Amino acid sequence: MKKVILTTLSFCLMAIIISSCASKNAASTNYKVSKGTISNTWTVNNVSLEGFPAGYQIKNAFDMAPYQNFTGSIWKLYGGNSGIITLSNGTTQNIYWSLINNGTNPIFQFKKVDDGEKAREVTDGYQLNIDAASKDALTVSSPFTLPNGNTARIVYNLSAQ
Repeated sequence: MKKVILTTLSFCLMAIIISSCASKNAASTNYKVSKGTISNTWTVNNVSLEGFPAGYQIKNAFDMAPYQNFTGSIWKLYGGNSGIITLSNGTTQNIYWSLINNGTNPIFQFKKVDDGEKAREVTDGYQLNIDAASKDALTVSSPFTLPNGNTARIVYNLSAQ
């Protein structure tokens, strides 16, 4: 009888250990990004396409310019949630940005704010998944649903200035 109880307790203990390890591994893929990590002056090192079929046409990003024009752009993200995106051709866009930390994948969102406009008056904006973030490097991606239902992404790799 003691042997049956010890065997049962051993199995229960192993199940608890395995389940606790599994939950720790699942939680490690979820992370939060702080406003302090994002508040910085960033340079876009490169922009790449993932999952788009060959020949797929992307007219522009963020209703500003072709996605290629964002390579070399400067993103100044101030701690008060305002910012400026400056393309390499000198085009600038004031933005208001914020973070969504929903427990799974953090999201960087922003809306374009033109001169004389208040951020609260602007209802349209953009959301980018934060794939990686540190004080020195930031990777964000813009997901697209393709006509066939698949998801593709434009990936922006930024480095702190």
